[in-house]
This record gives sequence, C-alpha cells and structure tokens, in this order.
Amino acid sequence: MIAHLKLDDRLAVLRAGDRVRTWQSLDDERTCIICKRKFNGRQVEIRRLTNSRHELRCPTDHCNSQPHLWIYPKTPLVSHVVRLDWWRSVDKKQERRAFALASGAQGHRV
Repeated sequence: MIAHLKLDDRLAVLRAGDRVRTWQSLDDERTCIICKRKFNGRQVEIRRLTNSRHELRCPTDHCNSQPHLWIYPKTPLVSHVVRLDWWRSVDKKQERRAFALASGAQGHRV
C-alpha cells in the first residue's frame, strides 16, 4: 500500500529507510543507478508494510530499486572514471617495477 505521509513524516521515513546516504531535506536529489533517473525526496515511492514499517522505491515505473542503489547526482560511476586505456598504465608500472628489481638485484651479487 502506498503511504500518504505529511512532509515531516516523509523526511523522517527517508532518513530511517536510507542507511547509506543522508537526507537533509525533501529537495535532496538522488540518481538511480538502475534506470538513471534523477529524483528528489518528494518523488520517492514510500510503501507502508503490514508491520508498520516502510519500504522506499525508485519513483520510475517498473524500476524496483531501493536506496542502496541510489547515488548523489554528482557522484561519478566507476565506469565514467576509468580511462579506456587503463591497461597501458598498469603495464608501464609493472615494467618500471621489474626494471627496478632487476637493476637492484645486480648490485647485490656475491
């Protein structure tokens, strides 16, 4: 059952239901990493469960994501941060390390 709550109660439910991120107000925005929608606290779907608890859901139709799948809008996803040529920098680091080990080992021969 979808809960119709007063604004203060809605904010309290958001704060209690989202254990990962903090909600300062109902105007705080999140982005769902499943459907990519940006929404605010007023738009979050809140369902009242039978045991007097609440369940938070993404407001997008057919998206059942919950708060652990919502990020702050300016948080970059790892896929956006990683460079396409990441493997080149790894190879260069390994080459330098191997060279340093090889040159250091030559100086310690007995």
